[in-house]
Amino acid sequence: MATTHAGSYTEIEDAEVVAVASTGDNLESFATEHAPGADTYDDAETMLAEADLSMVDVCTPTPTHHEFATAAAERDLAVFCEKPMTRTLSEADDLVETVAETGVPCMVGHVLRFFPAYRTAKERIDAGELGELGTLRAERLSSPPKYGVDNWFSDTDQSGGVVLDMGIHDLDYLRWVVGEVDRVFARRSVWDEDGHRYEHAGVDLRFEDGTAGYVEASWGYPDEMDFTTAFEFSGADGSLEYDTRDERPVDFTGDTGGEMDPAAGAFRVSPYTRELRHFVDCVETGEEPAVGPEEGREAVRIALAANESAERGEPVDPSEVDA
Repeated sequence: MATTHAGSYTEIEDAEVVAVASTGDNLESFATEHAPGADTYDDAETMLAEADLSMVDVCTPTPTHHEFATAAAERDLAVFCEKPMTRTLSEADDLVETVAETGVPCMVGHVLRFFPAYRTAKERIDAGELGELGTLRAERLSSPPKYGVDNWFSDTDQSGGVVLDMGIHDLDYLRWVVGEVDRVFARRSVWDEDGHRYEHAGVDLRFEDGTAGYVEASWGYPDEMDFTTAFEFSGADGSLEYDTRDERPVDFTGDTGGEMDPAAGAFRVSPYTRELRHFVDCVETGEEPAVGPEEGREAVRIALAANESAERGEPVDPSEVDA
């Protein structure tokens, strides 16, 4: 994510990467290639204390998010934090409180809201083109992430597993589209191969308005398979489908009056650049970010409810998740 974000900042006129902190052995080579001219630090605290910063981008492993985002906010620096916002709900509560006390701009990286197909789908749903929603289904499928330092993705104490790390994208998105989640019921299978955690999970969602949703998240596919995302949203008046495996990935069924653009917006600008440009604008103008810490906390809450449901084998109300 640091590589992705650094590339995006080069496309944002009012942003400049002036410092990079990492404990990894590729710090200097990373800075040379992706942030030339930036100061480098092997300790985040030192960077926060010494570098001339106005904003901090936290794109480190999940268990460090709370520590680094809190340290930045307490120094009155704007904070962009990758998803999931924190590993635990108590950390999320604490970070929400810190941001409220300091008043710094803060945004969580739920980038799905900036992908053209997903953003267009929400706009069409909000416009009533699908009619009353009946069901929503979303998929996010891949091989296990084997690139993490010390294999941290396979350690659920650190990553939270596939739902908190990857399925949270779709959980946040569906909550954005529909509203609050009333109940979560999840099933998952887990196996180990060559020291890596393979996991496949299915999460049934019941929203407060009665809409049904389903999220499938998987680290159970072979390395050779392309990363895949898909959705199918259905209502009384039409359905909207998207699948990266298809040659024509977006398809709408219903009456659009001939105005539907199947491409749902060309990918001329990276969604990550759209996301970060939005936050930079918020820092400069004082506008509220699209995904504030409260939204980030609710996504964490739903994901943890799914994990708890899978462990208990019964439905879980997200409001009852233990911090």
